[in-house]
Amino acid sequence: MSWKTSIARRPLLASLAGLLGVAAAGGLVYEGGHVFGRRYPRTKFDDLLDQLGDRESAARLGRAAIAQMESHTDVVPRFDVKVVARELRDGPGKGSVARAAEADIAQARLLEVQGWVLPRSLVAVALIAAEMSGTNG
Repeated sequence: MSWKTSIARRPLLASLAGLLGVAAAGGLVYEGGHVFGRRYPRTKFDDLLDQLGDRESAARLGRAAIAQMESHTDVVPRFDVKVVARELRDGPGKGSVARAAEADIAQARLLEVQGWVLPRSLVAVALIAAEMSGTNG
């Protein structure tokens, strides 16, 4: 008996097509966020900004924080994105916004922005997002 007579061609081809379909669906699910997700202009701060779930919401929070600072003082020091990013990368979280936020909460480094009490590092990333939404970095 040869292989040709023991294996039916149609069930074999249907099985291979099914496996290919499952592999394609798995790849689409795995990479779908990257392929179909929002695209942002590249910046020098993407290592921090990519950790945000929604850059637009973070930018709105950052703009609210800036407006709040401006309304509470006559002179607002210029926000230096590079310095803040370096502090986030080298600080307690070592580049992880989540770990930096946890450290801020543990050490009570919190800021109030429009009624929300937030970790200082999260507000810092929101300020970076606000700055980058107005420029191309």
